[in-house]
Amino acid sequence: MKFIYPALALVSLIFANGAKARWQPAPKTTWNYVLGHDVDIAHETAKVVDIDVRKSVEKIQNLHKAGIKVICYFSGGTLEDFRDDINEYMKVKGLVKEVYDDWPDERWLDFRVEGLKPLIKNRMKIAVSKNCDGIEVDNLDAYQMEIVKKWKNPITRDDTIKFAKWLGSTAHSLGISIGLKNVSGIIDEVADYFDFAVNESCAKHNECYRYNNFLKSGKAVFGVTYHGLDKNRKALCENLSGLGMSMIVKAGSSLVPESIIFNGKKECGNSFSDAVGAAVKPGSKSSNNKTTKKTTKKTTQKTTKKNTKKTINEKTTAKKTTSKKTTTKKTTVVIKKTSSRKVTTIANKPKTTKKLTTTKKVTKSTKKPATSKKVTKSTKKPVTSKKVTKSTKKPVTSKKVTAIPNKSKTTKKLTSKKLTSKKLTTTKKVTKSTKKQATSKKLSKTTKKQISKKQSVKKQNTKKQNTKKITSTLAKKAPKKISFNDFYA
Repeated sequence: MKFIYPALALVSLIFANGAKARWQPAPKTTWNYVLGHDVDIAHETAKVVDIDVRKSVEKIQNLHKAGIKVICYFSGGTLEDFRDDINEYMKVKGLVKEVYDDWPDERWLDFRVEGLKPLIKNRMKIAVSKNCDGIEVDNLDAYQMEIVKKWKNPITRDDTIKFAKWLGSTAHSLGISIGLKNVSGIIDEVADYFDFAVNESCAKHNECYRYNNFLKSGKAVFGVTYHGLDKNRKALCENLSGLGMSMIVKAGSSLVPESIIFNGKKECGNSFSDAVGAAVKPGSKSSNNKTTKKTTKKTTQKTTKKNTKKTINEKTTAKKTTSKKTTTKKTTVVIKKTSSRKVTTIANKPKTTKKLTTTKKVTKSTKKPATSKKVTKSTKKPVTSKKVTKSTKKPVTSKKVTAIPNKSKTTKKLTSKKLTSKKLTTTKKVTKSTKKQATSKKLSKTTKKQISKKQSVKKQNTKKQNTKKITSTLAKKAPKKISFNDFYA
């Protein structure tokens, strides 16, 4: 028994020295994504770099010496034609499928085939032997691809979750950390099996918010956006505020060493939040709730003032419409805030409108012309400008219409018998003096006196000529004679 405890202590010490704590990067850790190129260590400022697993041990060591953590990349859902173990993959029956449209040098894999697992595990072991701090396994999104959906037995979302969990468990069993690449739609289901995540273009698709829970758990999410900052600034500001994602921007679509580490405060202003795991999906109700309410109120007020037909507040519109139809006894102003129409209801007898005209041109003597939209309402029969226009079947002139209340009987008799309708409607040849006389109802006595003698002579001559024609016509058709002065009064 005296040798048992020292032996257990020795075994524990061996395991303690041999075991290595698995690396887990924290949110906001800076990074760079460099595939197909070498990292420029002298100018690299990121704390983490993601490189291909084929890189030499020496290069990885140099990065470690510079204080940079290394993630080693390979694809788990496709087979790249430049991999050293391609022949081993091709030997597995039913594993290798169609060409990946976006990447002609890759072919899709049916990762449900059991023969794939030992091949994936061998690649993980290579990463461990090179002292990579973590691995990135790409192309788990086959279930979202149209070409895969056309398979006789396509890969499903559940298949992907099962495979992702196997990847995480296998990597951890080898003592190396692993990151989930893209497939943000399953991040919450598999979060416990991964130590970090890598995402491409989540801001472009408004999907960055899906990493909220993952980031709140203290795990980093490394993001990359392609095709420059200017083109993506707005989307990045909207998606990354309050998230805590480590985002870099590449000028093009190639993963070259040059990149920009996105700074939210600098690019978006003080409104950008540095919180972690509190991002909101752009355009969602929760992100625009307050702004929408304020905007709706302001818009309703402005629209009501400008145009009563277009009203945002439906309740206000309904009330106004009802009051227009039912106001019969009480004197009320129906619409308070309108500049396009004025409506007045009068409880007592309707007033006759002596000066109700619908004119497009206004004579000089009228200071405030009555517009065609002005309406006077009464309890019995509303008198509108439109009805006055209809009372004369054929207006005297093509542009000007004058309603003469005092002598409406004479007008009706003349129009009903159609004695002078033909001659009066053809007013293209009527002289300017005749038009002025027909529409000069509002001229003051002082204005009439200022008419020159020459104009009066012309008017008299015109009257005489027209009188002869009219009297001859009346003599034939009209039983009652109408004097010249009564007609032109």
